[in-house]
Amino acid sequence: MPSNNSKYTAEMREQTVRFILDTKKSASSVAEEMGIDKNTVCSWVRDYRRKNNMPSYAEAKGIKAKNPVSDRELIQKNRELEREIKKRDKLLAEEKEKVEILKKSPRVFTQPQE
Repeated sequence: MPSNNSKYTAEMREQTVRFILDTKKSASSVAEEMGIDKNTVCSWVRDYRRKNNMPSYAEAKGIKAKNPVSDRELIQKNRELEREIKKRDKLLAEEKEKVEILKKSPRVFTQPQE
């Protein structure tokens, strides 16, 4: 909640936030244009979103899940990650094998021919 000695009026804060949300400009760029600290403007946007039951920036961008996921979804995601790890481990082992072969190849080519 803004303090009574704030140099920005509630109306100005709300207009700034609405402009950011309507134009989809970043709060940082708008703050820079207005000559206001970006953390101040970001907090205005965050507070406005909370006050109006809007999703957070991360939720709106799909960076963060909006609702908690179920156990079933977590188990499925875990299985997918385990499969990905196995696939990458297999690729890593293949690459290590290639490296070992390449390490031995100079010896083969530099040995005198009989």
